[in-house]
Amino acid sequence: MDRQIICFGIPAFEVAVVRLHDPSLSTRPVAIAPLNTSRACLREVSSEAEQAGLAIGMSVEQARRVCPSLHVLSPNPSRVRTAEETLLQVVSRYAPVWEPVQPGSFVMDLTGTGRLFGPAYDIAAKVQHEVLAQYRLDGVAGVGSNKLVAQTAATLIQPSELYDVRPGSEPMFMAPLSVRTLPGLQRPCMRQVLSRLDDLNLDRLGDVAESPVDALEVALGDYAGQLSRWAQGIDSLPVLPPTSQPHLEEMVLLDPDEIDDHVLTGRLLDTLQRLCRTLRTQRRVCGSLSLTIRYNDQLEVTKRERLTSETCWESDPSPVVRSLFQKCMRRRIRLCAMTLSMAGLTGFAEQGVLFDARPVEEQRRQERAKKLAIALDQLYARFGEQAIRYGRSD
Repeated sequence: MDRQIICFGIPAFEVAVVRLHDPSLSTRPVAIAPLNTSRACLREVSSEAEQAGLAIGMSVEQARRVCPSLHVLSPNPSRVRTAEETLLQVVSRYAPVWEPVQPGSFVMDLTGTGRLFGPAYDIAAKVQHEVLAQYRLDGVAGVGSNKLVAQTAATLIQPSELYDVRPGSEPMFMAPLSVRTLPGLQRPCMRQVLSRLDDLNLDRLGDVAESPVDALEVALGDYAGQLSRWAQGIDSLPVLPPTSQPHLEEMVLLDPDEIDDHVLTGRLLDTLQRLCRTLRTQRRVCGSLSLTIRYNDQLEVTKRERLTSETCWESDPSPVVRSLFQKCMRRRIRLCAMTLSMAGLTGFAEQGVLFDARPVEEQRRQERAKKLAIALDQLYARFGEQAIRYGRSD
């Protein structure tokens, strides 16, 4: 049975959400970037801003010089999260398995649902129509036999368009595309691969697909086989629902840039609490943590550490988060973003201890922390993320 994968997304999702709340921006060049600092970089740009010569990663100061009429807005993660949840109400009606790709973009596996909903391209069109009719968000949809082809197809079209790549035509579809079209080559670890492809004048995926794998290995090493398969439109990765994702992460955007250790540590601990709450909802535990901080001069530092025991309770990894922060902060320069990630995720199976060697006071403290976490989970579920605000007393 051929797999039927759909990639549905809203281009420039944060910009589209902002325009829902302020229709006067619907025809203006708009960009999303942290305000209050001229060295901040653009995170997202509208199509009008792209036509004016702006691009993601350009500094706000340079962008204003290129496009004086640019309207720069600060990120609003809570609003984006709410908009994503509304999109999921449509996506989950048709897709038994879906995977978030980025804010406002999802990959759906409809394999085996043809008799229930019809062909995949019909479902893609229905999702586009319902999202536009109910939420006034104009999306794109790519249909293919795997995640790679569907995601690539979705990047080649404009809102309201649909690209259906029929099974068997994947090599022909991929051949004329630039190697930079591949989603997997946009990761920082692939910069050297892109540089070597430029040196070899392998600009098109068709050129890569026609090159012998053993010749590619000489230049690209272990990446050669994977890149050759991608160039032919071959991708065996399954669509993983959130509860099966191999890691969890959350980015904290600092607007304005921040350098106060107490404030930064507090934001990280809030993030840790949200990630642990997600773990408890999914009934999983994590085995390691990593922290990436980004200074406002765009230098990034990443540190990782394994946990002594797998856990889903924020009281256990809190000291590790503080330790990671201290290891990362080696420069007295303001931060613009922090990303906390959890890896080594496994199913939750709590085993009681027959002979607990911990002191009685520590046992009681752990039990109180767990009861508090459960109580807070219930409050957040009932009243939302803003139900409780934390403060610090000196």
